[in-house]
Formats: sequence, structure tokens, C-alpha cells
Amino acid sequence: MMLNTLTMTSEQEHDARAKAFYLLKKWSSFTYLRHATGLYRNFLDAYGRQLNTPSSNQEELETWYVHYFSPCAVQMEEGLELLIKGEDKLSAYSALVAGGGFSEYLFGRAAVEWMIEHDPFFQRLGARKVRFSNPVIAADYVLGTLIAYLSIETLKCTVGFDFSYSLAQDGEDGRSRIFHHWNYESLFQEVPQPGWPNWPPGRHYPATLPPCPPRNESSTGEIYSGQTITQEGIWEPWLPTGKVGCPNYFPGGSVAHKYRLEGTDEEQIVRWRLLWEDTRYQGGRIPEEEDGYFPKPAVEAPLRALPGEPCPRTGHWHSPALKDRIRVEAGMPMPGPQSTSWGMVIWQYSEPHSDD
Repeated sequence: MMLNTLTMTSEQEHDARAKAFYLLKKWSSFTYLRHATGLYRNFLDAYGRQLNTPSSNQEELETWYVHYFSPCAVQMEEGLELLIKGEDKLSAYSALVAGGGFSEYLFGRAAVEWMIEHDPFFQRLGARKVRFSNPVIAADYVLGTLIAYLSIETLKCTVGFDFSYSLAQDGEDGRSRIFHHWNYESLFQEVPQPGWPNWPPGRHYPATLPPCPPRNESSTGEIYSGQTITQEGIWEPWLPTGKVGCPNYFPGGSVAHKYRLEGTDEEQIVRWRLLWEDTRYQGGRIPEEEDGYFPKPAVEAPLRALPGEPCPRTGHWHSPALKDRIRVEAGMPMPGPQSTSWGMVIWQYSEPHSDD
């Protein structure tokens, strides 16, 4: 049964508000987005290792690595760095969304043009069928990037960044709808297409679900649709009928959107009232609540660098394409050559030794 703001019972509303409040905090969190970035980094590391076994299209694969895949990881990590400072979440989310552009090269038009599903190199990484209408489109490392991509799509919808997708099931009126923001219908929808695993990602809850704050009965500080958000955090929409819709997250400086009433194509101008101000990560502190977002913390990817790039950490480095380990000081350019007969040179940080 579809939840509807106008018809849901008080018990349904209490449960739905608590789940929405929990998910919005999770989907906009540093821990959730670090996990997505880590999944993509795992793919990038496997890609780099595999480059050391030359393929028939080696030069093309190396070009994709340097000019398409690696820059996306840099953008995502820049976004994480901004986010943990807790000062400019709008810019942080923008960088993370920009980094999510890697999906075009694995699941979008570029992937179709490259025919990666038929390329043995990408098949070994887990590429299957590019089209989302297929039951299985990825495994292994590429499956990780698919989850990372869907995590970024969830972020886009959560913070109002140009998200647009059809609902999984036709509405009660027999029509499917496009949504750009969360309401109770879109938040709790089923998987839109067979190739999407767990949409939205991470939509599970702790054994004891933290309660959503009670309704904000005060009109002080409320923001109408179309006005600029003054305090970032989670806001609730008050409809002209007096009903209260699904909470939404707004970064500071964003514009409050209209609310699409569940089961319809109707968007209404609403009054948004602040439920919870987002002051996370000030001073670099991560809330304890985020410890429970994933069963295990994401494994941090090993440090890697390309010839010519600044060394990210002082110590010994090695490349499978070269025999010797070298010591490089942080900030100094990583040495060449760009490649050897064994493949592309990708420097990897070695564990510290006694002389480090």
C-alpha cells in the first residue's frame, strides 16, 4: 500500500517520519559517502593492478584510467574533505556528485559506445550487461561502482541536485511518475529496474529506530517553496490543507522546492519548517550515530600515485611495472617513466619500514 500524506494513519505517519528522518541524515552523512567513495576506489585499484597485465587495447585502457576514471576519484575525495570540515556542505555535495560522473563510462552512453560489456578487461573487473533492464549488469568490483553510483544518485535526490527518475510501480491512478525529491511515495518505492540493486542504497534501519523530532508547530522562520534555505538541515513541508508531508534535507543556500503530493503529478507550494539543524562535522568530529550505518567500516584504499603527481606521503613506494622500491618525500613529484614493457607505472605506498 502506498503511503499518502492525506490518508495515512497516525501510526503510519509516526513510523514513516522516523524512517525518513534517519535515512536523510544517513544519506547526507560523511560515513555513507565515504563508503561509496571507498567502493569506487576499490574498483580503481583493481583497474590499476590489472593494467600491469597488458591488453590488446592497453593504450586506450590507460587513457581511460588517467583521463576518465582517476579524476572522478579525486573529485569525490575533495568532496569528502570539504564535508568533514563541516563548513560548506553545498560545495562538498557538488564535488561528490561531480565525481559520480564515472557512471557514464561504466553504465551510460559511453559504456555502450566502448562496448565494455564485451571487453575482457572490464569483464574481469565484473562488467556484465550495461543496460539497467537486464537482471544482472555487474559483479565484483564493477558491482561496487554500481552501488557507489546509486549512492550518489540518492545523494542527488536528497540534496536537490537534478535528480529525475520514474517510480518503480504505477501509481493508484495507473500511471508512473517522475520524481525529483523525496515524498513518502518515492522514499519507500520498490526497485525501478531489475539491474538496480537495493534502491535506494542503505535503506535499512537499526533495531531501535531513533525518533523523528515532533512537528514544528511554530511558523517562525518558515520558508516558502521558491525561497532560499537559511539553515541547513531537515525540514518538513506544511501543505495548504494543514497536513504535514515527508521531511526533506536542504543544504544551506539551496532553494526550497515544491512538494509533490503522493499519488499525483500535483506539485504544491508549501511552507517548510525546520526540524533539525545540521551542525555535523564541526571540528572534524563524526557523530557516534554513524558507527552503525554499516556493519563494518569501509576499508581504506592503499595510497597510489602516478608519475609526475605530488607524493601524498613520505615513505617507500613501489610499482609492479618496476623492480625497485624508492623513497619519496611528501610533495615531491613521483618519478617516471610513465610506462615500461610490463605496463603502466602506478606507484603504490609500501608499509613503513624501520628506516622510514
